[in-house]
Amino acid sequence: MIKLLKFNEFWFFFATLVILFSFTIFSNWVGMVFIWFGLFFTFRFTNLETNLSAKEHKLYLSTVLVYPLVETWIKWMIEKNDLPYSWFWLNRLEHFCWAMALVIIFLPIFSDIWKGLSWWQNLLFVVSFVCLLGNLNEFLEYFIRLLLNKKNQLQLAVYYWDTIYDMMMNIVGGFGGFVAMRLNTRLP
Repeated sequence: MIKLLKFNEFWFFFATLVILFSFTIFSNWVGMVFIWFGLFFTFRFTNLETNLSAKEHKLYLSTVLVYPLVETWIKWMIEKNDLPYSWFWLNRLEHFCWAMALVIIFLPIFSDIWKGLSWWQNLLFVVSFVCLLGNLNEFLEYFIRLLLNKKNQLQLAVYYWDTIYDMMMNIVGGFGGFVAMRLNTRLP
């Protein structure tokens, strides 16, 4: 494992860079970055991270490092319309990556729960948890669109199909996160 990832100074610097870059381009992604690194630092400073095995810790730190970069790149592609007419697929990829990373970022806090469950109970727990947070995210997106765009309900109905696709990708991403955890953790 890269020794650099063990230093809090690196993580403060990295988080600051990603947050500042996000401020210049994206509105709602800034909030997600704050939450992402807030969870990471909470788990780090409460020593929950120390309960992870070496393999689990490597997966966890890799996810904390790579996910914000991937997500920022996807957001950049969507916002700047670098690939014309690619919004639909990039948005699906964004939700898949979010759901998969969400499972892994919560590894320090839920590892004790997951170890006491069978594999199918873990799968059900992980996918349900991701879907719950994914639905909350969809409500947040809806209210942001409602507040910022001042659209009425009929105009917002256009986003209904997007919400359904996003929720489906949350299920698939939650399953992908479960598979990544099964391959890299001590789950039953």
